[in-house]
Amino acid sequence: MDDVLEAIPPEVMPYVGIMFNILAVVTALWLAWTVFIWWRRSASNLTSVSDSVPNKKAQPDFLEVDKKARAEAIKRGETFEKELERRERDEAREAKRSGRKETRMGRLGRFMSLGMALFSLATMISGTLFQVTIMGRYWEQYSAGERLMKVVTEHPIGVSITVAVILYNIVSFFTNRKWEG
Repeated sequence: MDDVLEAIPPEVMPYVGIMFNILAVVTALWLAWTVFIWWRRSASNLTSVSDSVPNKKAQPDFLEVDKKARAEAIKRGETFEKELERRERDEAREAKRSGRKETRMGRLGRFMSLGMALFSLATMISGTLFQVTIMGRYWEQYSAGERLMKVVTEHPIGVSITVAVILYNIVSFFTNRKWEG
């Protein structure tokens, strides 16, 4: 064995160690996989393909109808349907009773959410545009519209989330509004 190891050039020896470690890991994985499959087959009462013996007389269970079990299943289904219909009626009755009405606090909460989204957008834009270190460069290089586009291109996720929140609040405010007239 020593003769074999001495025959390996010294510059290749680090690779031999790495390859040995890789071989050990692959062997351990293969062994773990084999044991896992064996356990799974034992738990499921499965046999491997090579161990199986064909049975020429085997017939599937569905060729013979179990009329008693079928009648019981139909009865269970009818009972379930009746229970489901009763539950749906109760839920509909409860929904009519509770009839959620929009409250002033709900409207105030949505309005404050819209205000916070607008404030967040304004804070993000002003914080980005008016940072002391980049303010001079922005004022010299870009016009007002280009500065806004620069913010949008540098922070697309933040801008898109903020705009989505603002649009959602505007749409929900107008769709849920009870206009008097």
